[in-house]
Amino acid sequence: MVIVYGSKNSIKIKKNLCVNVCPNCGMNTEKVLAAEKQQFTVFYIPIFSHTLRKGLICPNCGMYKTLTNAEFKEIANN
Repeated sequence: MVIVYGSKNSIKIKKNLCVNVCPNCGMNTEKVLAAEKQQFTVFYIPIFSHTLRKGLICPNCGMYKTLTNAEFKEIANN
């Protein structure tokens, strides 16, 4: 019997933030507050998910600045 298992990462955008200059690419872009989750699958059906990291993403270059849970909640509630 063959069991097909694996995992996939997904990014859920929580909020769009103000426009700033990205330190990585130097472009004026709107930062995005997001949470990245990893889902474990069996026969391509998600069984459970695990939050990998939460942070700010530059949509232009993909630079990710990791935030603590307290920082993430504070920014999300403002």
